[in-house]
Amino acid sequence: MWARFEAMGLERITFAWPGSDTPGEGHYYSVKGPTFLIEYDNPQNRANHIHSVWRDFTDDWGEDLLAWHYASAQGRRTER
Repeated sequence: MWARFEAMGLERITFAWPGSDTPGEGHYYSVKGPTFLIEYDNPQNRANHIHSVWRDFTDDWGEDLLAWHYASAQGRRTER
């Protein structure tokens, strides 16, 4: 996976941090590149409850398994 990041250009990846760096206080960060987004959010309940997300913009909603199945059933199967 690291090779993919290098190929897109490491200089195109950004990091953002709003919030506190004190334990028990809310904070958030994101790492964003041309094809992905990573978020970590910890703002509530004295910063003891997190939410995180990884998005891959090139396959954001996953593979279309139903389309793959139909193509397979009709003899037009492609490699997954």
